[in-house]
Amino acid sequence: MGAVSATMAVAAHGGAGGALPDVTGVFLLLGLSVILGVLGCATPKLRTSRTGLFALLSAGQLAGHEVLAVSGHNHGSAGSTMVGAHAAAVGVCALLIVFAERIGPHCAAALRRVLPRLFAAVPIRAPRAFLTQRVGCMTQLTAILAASVSRRGPPLTA
Repeated sequence: MGAVSATMAVAAHGGAGGALPDVTGVFLLLGLSVILGVLGCATPKLRTSRTGLFALLSAGQLAGHEVLAVSGHNHGSAGSTMVGAHAAAVGVCALLIVFAERIGPHCAAALRRVLPRLFAAVPIRAPRAFLTQRVGCMTQLTAILAASVSRRGPPLTA
């Protein structure tokens, strides 16, 4: 809910003549998205009732407009075009959320049926027995080390 609202706030703002946000604006919008998402999840009345949904989305558009205004860009025309664009964004967000809630369970059920078939266990064939041949490296290495390393200690005749 928060991500859709913030994305639509940027789209509405740009559509009404405002500029795209800079890095500061993007991070402020990210924080706004988190806050709106938490509010939507924490209070079921905002999520389940139409008036609560429109109130939350309207607050998100208003806050998104203010975040974009604070982030330091020019408003092209800040009149009725901007208000209309943000009002249309509230309607589009509401339609997207309602559509996602209606189609979401059907998509999840389809994925539960399809994914196990796609990722079914592939039968594993028994590994082939490979013939290995030992190379006499260790015996050569042992001979070289025995010839080159002297024993340290007292002489045997002492």
